[in-house]
Amino acid sequence: MKKWIVIVLVILGVLICGILLFNTNVEVEYVPEVEIEEVDLRKTMITLYFQNAENKELQKESRLIDSKDLLLEPYKELLDMLIGGPESGFLQKTIPEGTKLLSVELVGECLQINFSKEFIDNSSNDEKEKKNCIDSIINTMTELNEVNSVKILVEGEEIS
Repeated sequence: MKKWIVIVLVILGVLICGILLFNTNVEVEYVPEVEIEEVDLRKTMITLYFQNAENKELQKESRLIDSKDLLLEPYKELLDMLIGGPESGFLQKTIPEGTKLLSVELVGECLQINFSKEFIDNSSNDEKEKKNCIDSIINTMTELNEVNSVKILVEGEEIS
C-alpha cells in the first residue's frame, strides 16, 4: 500500500512540474541576420506614373524612398522624380526633355506647378503622348491626400 502511495505521489509530482513548465512564458530573443538601420525604418512607398514604351498607356511605378526626402518639399521631390524618368526599362518619361520645374505651390487643395518653356517647346506632336504627360503629373500628385486638383503653368502662364 505504501508503494502505491509513493508511485501516485511521484506521478502527481511529475504532472505538476510538467504543467508548471509548459505554462511559463519563456522569452526568446530573435537576432536578425542584418541590422535594421534607422534609414530603413523611414522608408515609404510612393507611386509615379509613366508611359509604357510599347502600348503608350500610363502605368504606375512604385518606389521605396526615404520619407525624410519628402518632409521639406514633397511636391518638388515627386516632380523631380517624374522629370528624371522611370527606373524601369519598359517605361518612358512623359515630361518633355529639358523641362525645368520653376516653382510649385499648394493653394488650398490645388497644386500649382510652374514649368519652364521647354514643357511646351519640346513636347511631342502626338496627342496621346501630350495627354499622358498631363495625366502622369495629375495622377502622381493627386496620390497625396492634400492635393485634389492640379494647375499647370508654363513660365507663369496657364496652358490650355
